[in-house]
Amino acid sequence: MFSTRWALETFIRRLGNLSPLSRDDMAALSALPAEPVRFRGNVDIVNPGQEFHDACLVVSGLVARFVQLKDGRRQFTAFHMPGDVADIHRLASPLAGSSLQTLSTATIVRIPARQLKAISLASPAIMHAFFAYAALDAAVLAQWAVNVGRRDAQSRMAHFICEIGIRSEHSDLGSRDEFVLDASQAQIGDALGLTSVHVNRTLKALRQSGSIAIDGRIVRILNWPLLSAQGDFDDGYLQLVEQVRAA
Repeated sequence: MFSTRWALETFIRRLGNLSPLSRDDMAALSALPAEPVRFRGNVDIVNPGQEFHDACLVVSGLVARFVQLKDGRRQFTAFHMPGDVADIHRLASPLAGSSLQTLSTATIVRIPARQLKAISLASPAIMHAFFAYAALDAAVLAQWAVNVGRRDAQSRMAHFICEIGIRSEHSDLGSRDEFVLDASQAQIGDALGLTSVHVNRTLKALRQSGSIAIDGRIVRILNWPLLSAQGDFDDGYLQLVEQVRAA
């Protein structure tokens, strides 16, 4: 696991789940250049306002998309796991994507947007799959916005943990009941609009409720129905339900 080939195949499988692809389509995607670059944690891969002409495929580690305020504070708007392309928006414009930061030691493959655009123009099926992938990304962003804007601290934490569990299971990075969350409490706070102290207090409340247990970076969901109820979580927006349950 965590090879460049595995990450690219995982991304292609996700595209195929969203939109049917032919063998020729998958072969074209498999032939994309894939030179990995390793980064330390807490490093900006794409700086705020930077013109960037590549899409980033995450091979290992955890990467966050963020918006930075003038005073330096950051709001994370997405977490990207191995097998995710963090900024499919580069197809439209080098300025269309957000800034990216590694949350842990990570390996990234930079795929030139011009090559993604070329294979999408050559295949309507690939173009449709890219549109579907971008739409899924937008659906996740909408849920994160609701989290910060309308859910209380415990509900947004529960929803966040449920989402990471489902996504980890779908990518064979763990199961929905046990997975690694390679992010600090401060980083989780920047995703949920909470201070690190509030994150600690909220995780403690979820542990005391019996819904989760945490051992370092390992998260165990002890009572899935309870946690999903606490977070008002419905996994339909992830468009992964059938594939996850079949697995």
